[in-house]
Amino acid sequence: MEKKNKRTLILTVGICLLPIILGMVLYNKLPEQMPIHFTINDVPDNYAPKNFALFGIPAIMAIVQVICLIFTNKVSKLKDSEKPKILKIFEWFIPIITVLVYIIMIEIPLGSTVYVGKSICLILGILLIIIGNYFPKMSYEVGKVTFHPAPKSEKSFRKMTRALGYSFIGIGIIFLILIIWI
Repeated sequence: MEKKNKRTLILTVGICLLPIILGMVLYNKLPEQMPIHFTINDVPDNYAPKNFALFGIPAIMAIVQVICLIFTNKVSKLKDSEKPKILKIFEWFIPIITVLVYIIMIEIPLGSTVYVGKSICLILGILLIIIGNYFPKMSYEVGKVTFHPAPKSEKSFRKMTRALGYSFIGIGIIFLILIIWI
């Protein structure tokens, strides 16, 4: 693993584990059973013990982040400077989601009014629009390395990435529109 990749790994895993500090600070104020899943109406429907919710979930997400980064670096045999921006975005997906979902998970038992459905739709909508924006900008040479099986021609690759980009942007916009109805 390259030095820059190791630095990204350490930084992103650190961000996945960072919410644990918030959990330790608020530990005594939180109930023994923490909500970890919500219905469409923002009502908790699944709970976990406080220690698992506060410390286990970020640890699991950090492990998932390590596995994803190692797998991504093994599969894409590109140097960091040649990586498409979309792969760089994926490197930060798990840490960002971990922090945002952890904050939501802590705020609900503390009595804050958090609209879980709207928050998740907002996060996913923005993320899908960002990813959709980068699909058409991928180069064919990178596409031959990152897509398995590789597209047969540059023309088919361009058509595929443009369709993927529009699809992701469209679904992202739908998520943002859903915020109004949820």
